[in-house]
Amino acid sequence: MNLILHVDGGSRGNPGPAGAGVVIRREDGALLHEGAYFLGRQTNNAAEYLALIHGLRRAARLEAAALAIRSDSELLVRQLTGVYRVKNAALAELFEQAQRLLLKTRWRVEHVPREENVRADELANLAMDRAADVVVFDVDSSSAAGNAPPAPSPPQGASAAARESPAPGAGARGNGQARDARGVAVRVSVARAPSERECPAGAWAGEPLTIRDLWPGGVCVHATHAIAPTVLAIRNADPAEAPAIPTMTVRCSRAQCPAVFQVAPSPPENGAG
Repeated sequence: MNLILHVDGGSRGNPGPAGAGVVIRREDGALLHEGAYFLGRQTNNAAEYLALIHGLRRAARLEAAALAIRSDSELLVRQLTGVYRVKNAALAELFEQAQRLLLKTRWRVEHVPREENVRADELANLAMDRAADVVVFDVDSSSAAGNAPPAPSPPQGASAAARESPAPGAGARGNGQARDARGVAVRVSVARAPSERECPAGAWAGEPLTIRDLWPGGVCVHATHAIAPTVLAIRNADPAEAPAIPTMTVRCSRAQCPAVFQVAPSPPENGAG
């Protein structure tokens, strides 16, 4: 089943009381979920991310084959697609949470004008008006009765990856199956290389890196900082899910560096994950 997810978030005061609106429909237009989620005190940009996280968590329970995400936030869309860097520390934590959820499905994101996102905006305002979560409709009657999806974790200073991701080789997945202790090997290749004078590591554009528990030597610390959250998310995925994880585009975090990397599960080597 292919789904369309509309999300919108906003705050009154920036920062101020904030709300998120989520609308999920099937590709044929059938309504599956309308939810308004109160977010407490947030900025507008944080509210946009929290709306996305709420939407992705509800969509995950619908087991979509593919997800089309629509948002009127240009910042959100451009950061998800790698056009803009995520420079704000608080947003970086929410970006990491969203990335881990996006790894679970095939997805695309589209910027739409506000007039094409009206219902999600209405729901975000409903949450702010009532200062409470309101599930207006859900295809699952238990959710319609008021059991909303669990709230995403707001920024609290610690890394979201450290708070939420189990250490490689430890713990179990939500389906009750223990994760392969080796984890998923990650392949990092250079999509656009920097020049030698711009990058402390030189014009790194050689063979792709394969990352498991240890980081290969000779990689610029700025590139490592940018790539690490996505690598960690893939490493902590169930190896059985690896074929469905899409290639992610990541930009170097160093100012003025044009380097762009592609991060994805590494193909098995002689049957090894």
